[in-house]
Order: sequence, then C-alpha cells, then structure tokens
Amino acid sequence: MIEITQNDTDTAATCRKLFECEMPLRFADMDADAHINNAEFYRYMEEARMRWINTLGLPMVPPDPVPVLAANACLFRTPLLYPGIVRVEIYLGRMGNASLRTHYVLRNGNGELAAEGYAVSVWFDPKTQRSVALPAAIRKFAQ
Repeated sequence: MIEITQNDTDTAATCRKLFECEMPLRFADMDADAHINNAEFYRYMEEARMRWINTLGLPMVPPDPVPVLAANACLFRTPLLYPGIVRVEIYLGRMGNASLRTHYVLRNGNGELAAEGYAVSVWFDPKTQRSVALPAAIRKFAQ
C-alpha cells in the first residue's frame, strides 16, 4: 500500500530539511491541458535528489554503489504552469540500513504548494547485484 501521511506543514515542522533547489519549467514539460504533465513532477524530485547526492560527493553512476529507486509517490495539489520555476525541498524521512526515505515539497514560483511526495532510495552495488549499507555521508544525517 502506498501512502503519504504528512502534509506540507507537518513535513516542514517535523522533518529535517536536507536540500533545496530551483529548476526552470520547460515548454516540453507541458501536456495537452497546458499545464506541466504529472510525470514531470517525479523528474523534478529525481533531479533534486541527485543534485543533493552530488553535493555529498557520492558516486552517482556504476561501477560504484549507487542509489536506486525502490518506491515513490506524489500528491498533486495545484498545477505548475509554463513559463515558471519549481522549487523542490527535500526532507529526511526514515533511514534503514540500506534505504533512505526522503520527502519532497514542490512549490511554484510564488511559493504556493504544487505537490508533495516521497521516495525510497536503496544503495545498490551493481557488481554484486545486492543492496549495501548507506554511505557514511548519508548516515551522518541520522544524528
């Protein structure tokens, strides 16, 4: 069962903010309804997640262990419209031995809530085809 149990206020109040970035909305991100397509929201979360991981100096491509997506979900609140920007905030969720849950708040250029979601990333060793313990650079956020 997929669930999102926290809303924007709870996430910001109860979870530690890890990272924030802005991205331009692209014309090609729109769909026939003249708003940003729902699938693009997942791309914005992914891009923010990988930007954050990059700031930690962690490998992002094989042959080193890399994060792979195990689960994700998104609740859409208001449309994003082109032209504009999206601001993605990442918050710390549950941390396991090999997995990390991150929560996302997406806002439009006016700061209004556009979506909220989560992702579960698992650190995976492509050589052994198995999950591995979270890197120390991630584990430090548990303290």
